[in-house]
Amino acid sequence: MTRRVSLSAIRVFDAAGSFLSFKKAAAELGMTPTAVSHRIRNLEEDLGCELFRRSHRRIELTRAGQRLHEASKSAIGLIDEAIREIIEETEVFTIATTPAFASLWLAPRMSEFNSAFPGTILRIEADYTAVDLDRVRAIDLAIRYLPRQSTVGQLLAQENFRAFASPQTAESRGDKCQRVLLTNYWKSRSLDPVSIDPWMTASEISGEGQVIRFDDEQHAALAAISGKGIAVLSDLLAGHFVEADLLVPIQQHVSHPGYSYRILSPDSKSRLALRSKVSEWLLEKTRAFRD
Repeated sequence: MTRRVSLSAIRVFDAAGSFLSFKKAAAELGMTPTAVSHRIRNLEEDLGCELFRRSHRRIELTRAGQRLHEASKSAIGLIDEAIREIIEETEVFTIATTPAFASLWLAPRMSEFNSAFPGTILRIEADYTAVDLDRVRAIDLAIRYLPRQSTVGQLLAQENFRAFASPQTAESRGDKCQRVLLTNYWKSRSLDPVSIDPWMTASEISGEGQVIRFDDEQHAALAAISGKGIAVLSDLLAGHFVEADLLVPIQQHVSHPGYSYRILSPDSKSRLALRSKVSEWLLEKTRAFRD
């Protein structure tokens, strides 16, 4: 019956066998010499034989140790080569965007991205501050939230603000939640606040006491899902919740033009083909918001 030993123990043994020094093996592996010696002792106990002859100043491989070291070099070499090939085949694609777009639009579509781009890992940089694409080389694409009339980059989507509520809230006509509006502040001072007057009029709400404002749009959405009121949200960002039947549009005769999302790409030609394909995927997924 074959005795099982851990791969980590074999790696420690292989390093010690290559250097013929527990101290040098420890430095290579980021361990202490005592830990290396202890791991080798345990491996020898598991195998029931000595792998090294130890003297005061040096160690030597025994016959069994030489045999195992030849095998370990070959096996670990194959494993390391496979790992290198996998890493080289896996690309990390980084998109910088706003926290709201990251959490409400991109994150729910991660599985779709993975299916469209197998072997590519999507990394999201979410921040309220626009990243400088000329300075930050690690960003492949940026999706920025800009005034509707902006001509920067390529238009991804134009949003409209509409009212959304949980299905339960929408069905509970006359409930007090129907008279609470959920909205949010903008972190960026360059953006004018979205007027909620049309919905206050439609809901017969008067006074700021009936309005709850959050720091982030996703918090307003989650509050609406939990039945706390009617959320005034971007129709683009609310789309995933509507598809999942967590929110439904109400007061559909009331809407307000919102802002635009635009794609910006670095000037670098590095990975241009992949950037173009990801841009095409994003544009396809948001086509309805450009028509």
